[in-house]
Amino acid sequence: MSYQTLKYSVADSIANIILNRPPLNLIDRELTEEYHAALARADADPMVKVIVLSGEGKGLSAGVDLNYLESFDSIQMKEFLRLFYVDTLNIVRSLSKPIIAAVHGYAREGACTLAMACDMIVAADTADFAYPGVPNLAAPPGMHVWFLQRLIGRMRAAELIFTGQPITAVEAERLGLITKVVSADSLKEASKALALRVAEMSPLALKSTRDLLYKMEDMDFSDVPETALAALSSAFDSDDSVEARRAFLEKREPVWRGS
Repeated sequence: MSYQTLKYSVADSIANIILNRPPLNLIDRELTEEYHAALARADADPMVKVIVLSGEGKGLSAGVDLNYLESFDSIQMKEFLRLFYVDTLNIVRSLSKPIIAAVHGYAREGACTLAMACDMIVAADTADFAYPGVPNLAAPPGMHVWFLQRLIGRMRAAELIFTGQPITAVEAERLGLITKVVSADSLKEASKALALRVAEMSPLALKSTRDLLYKMEDMDFSDVPETALAALSSAFDSDDSVEARRAFLEKREPVWRGS
């Protein structure tokens, strides 16, 4: 399968999806649909255990292509946002495999959507993030109103959203907005190392734990204990759970069956 706006490859159990729409990797319908197709391809591939999203060139992406949106009315914008926001988040959250964003250079608005939808973000120390919906579109930055408040609190979220000013990767890490910051020249190596570490785990455990992570995100605490009890205890019937315990006691590497 060939792509016009991204690169796709698989190596060492990692599916690498690289946005490649030079010079800024701007997001439009074609890129969004190809990204969805690449995610589905990676999720269906039994050789893939982890997915890594990154960008070619000087940054992950400068966001949605304003030339593409320039003539949109509210109905057309709603249709595109349903594809980009709603469908993308639903697809990413329904993946059976973890996904990591490796961010270098700039990540703006829609690029932040793609990154924040991932399970983890590794960023270069030269990277920065910004949400310029208010200054550039005279509109709120969509899903980031939700993401940012939960990750860094309403006060800091309001500052980033109202001003559209970039936040450095170092500051983003300090606030808990991203997973970790590494030197720019080690980003590829560091994101791969994290992906390989995750790929060592039981595929079944990764899927069930990932499902639980999102299920519990907005769960009322009164429902948490029973949900946790059911998730953990039911896992003990799986072949992978039996193998994990045996391997630990026998001081050897486990051999996963994915069942």
